[in-house]
Amino acid sequence: MNIHIKKSNLYYILLVIVAISIPLNFYPLIYGTDVFQVIWMTNAFRDGALFSENTWLISPLSYFGYYPFSHRAIGVPMFLAFLINLLNFLSFGIFGLTEAILAFDILLIIIIYKSSRNLGNRLFKEEWSRFVFVAAILLSPMVINETTMYVPTRIIITIVMIVLLNLNLKVLGNDKNNKFKITIFLFLLLLVAALAHRLWTGIVITIIFMIFTLLILKYEKLQKLTVFLILPICIIAFFIGLAFFNIDPIKIWSPFFDNSTLIGASTNLILHYMLQVGLILIFFPVGVIITLYKLAIFLKIPKEKREQLKNNKLQFMRKNFYLLLFIIPFSFMAPSFYSVVIFLPILIIFSIYGLIYIKKFILKFSKKFKWIFPMIILFFSAGYSFLYVQIISRINLWYMFVLFSIALFTYLVSFIIHKYNGKIKSKFSFININNYKFLQGLEVLILVFSILIFSTTTVRGKWGLEDSSPYPWENLYLSEEEQEIINFFQNEDIFGLIYTNVPEIANRISGVGFLPVFNDWTPTGIPLYYGFITPNEVHEHTEFSFTGLSKFTFLIFNEYDPIRLIRNKIVRLNVSLENDLNLLQSEYNIQYIISTNNTIISTDASWTLIPSLSTVFTPAFSTPHLLIWRLY
Repeated sequence: MNIHIKKSNLYYILLVIVAISIPLNFYPLIYGTDVFQVIWMTNAFRDGALFSENTWLISPLSYFGYYPFSHRAIGVPMFLAFLINLLNFLSFGIFGLTEAILAFDILLIIIIYKSSRNLGNRLFKEEWSRFVFVAAILLSPMVINETTMYVPTRIIITIVMIVLLNLNLKVLGNDKNNKFKITIFLFLLLLVAALAHRLWTGIVITIIFMIFTLLILKYEKLQKLTVFLILPICIIAFFIGLAFFNIDPIKIWSPFFDNSTLIGASTNLILHYMLQVGLILIFFPVGVIITLYKLAIFLKIPKEKREQLKNNKLQFMRKNFYLLLFIIPFSFMAPSFYSVVIFLPILIIFSIYGLIYIKKFILKFSKKFKWIFPMIILFFSAGYSFLYVQIISRINLWYMFVLFSIALFTYLVSFIIHKYNGKIKSKFSFININNYKFLQGLEVLILVFSILIFSTTTVRGKWGLEDSSPYPWENLYLSEEEQEIINFFQNEDIFGLIYTNVPEIANRISGVGFLPVFNDWTPTGIPLYYGFITPNEVHEHTEFSFTGLSKFTFLIFNEYDPIRLIRNKIVRLNVSLENDLNLLQSEYNIQYIISTNNTIISTDASWTLIPSLSTVFTPAFSTPHLLIWRLY
């Protein structure tokens, strides 16, 4: 009887099941902020926006999200619309939006697993490092957040980046490839990325660096010069990036450090990447420095002797030379919130390299310390989870401590087996434990548990801070009250527009219910779709903006936003006055107004419109915190 499992596929299947169980745990809630913009676009496509005159697709650039009032590429909304219709047809009308989102997330998890496993097989020799690499990507906070009842668009850029890295490393490896097929495949990959998110331009650097690497490898002096200059160029690129991108204080911040100072900004960026990439990132600096050092040592070997080395040594130089070049654009884009989307696989690759180097060093230094190392990581992860729960979020994460207890118990069992292996064999001769493989498997298990504890605590803790409010507009998901509002409107004859003074719920209600709800400025196609502005007006007032390049929005609308313009006019109206009421009903076509109830301070309490409603109308529908007023 052999206790260790020979086939590694079982471990990978269990890993995928764990990843899939996370969105299943939160079904049927729909999480996110800008995700509801994607849902609105999805419902618009189902309503025929692709071929209708009422559309925001007024320019070829609108399809890719670059034209004003398009904001997002159409790929994900169109696929989600197809998925909703397919599931609706197969289930005879039972399955709808939430089931389609869940199916989409599960599909993405499987694709991420498959693409990262292919890349891991190309990069790492040992199976344990390949497994940890896949687990680190699949269970990273960013991937968990993007695939948990969410409609992700950015994560597709990460997937394309993984596939492109694998393809380019294959080309650099001198494998016999059909150049025509590779070119077609590259074009299709870039097209998929372009239809998913505007960040697709960032992944073009994978192809540029592949060509650059092939050129450098032909010149000995250029190779040495490049290796010598990588770190200085990275430092310069980081400072240029700080000036170019400007750290977003809303997305990258900390209550302990100020972004206005270099130390504060650097610390906040480190914390930001740690909370996006996960626990494995602590090994990243070691991986970069040691890989760079080994590459420099390798280049010191005379060219004649180098050519006599084994092929795997030459492959080491090629692939790591290529991967190290990515540290330069990463340093430049580091201050940008979106850089982790593009460089997640690069960050995890060098983190795994760092883990491998540290494990080898520990084995040479002390075999006894080998037992302590996994537990240090586990206790660090569990300690972080405990502090996060007790001090910051104060939410119930009991399952994190169950995972910690299982990992700790498993570790103690492995320690006993290791220490008393001889006695166990003598008393139970039918048990044959492969000590090395058994211990290595347990080390990997503890490491994966640590990654899972850290990532889940980070994501769930962040949601817990925003989901603890009783008010629907302060939560991160579609609340029951908002669903009640949507259900009410399903039974209404809607001819006009719906104004709300609660900006947080506008996207959620308009997206999921596909209702003409507006509040303030929006980057989506709502102004064009509902007639706030005409296509000709958009064309006339669209101009190129160099400053928008850092946000991938180089075309801007240079006039006042049409929705904000109307909003600023209607909030000053008094419905108790006949002329003002006629303006609302006729000129501005406002049929319904959604507001907070009297027990909550109104967002527009200082304006006339909302307070004046109760003097003329009674609410047509109400929830504990929201009121609906019907004007006609």
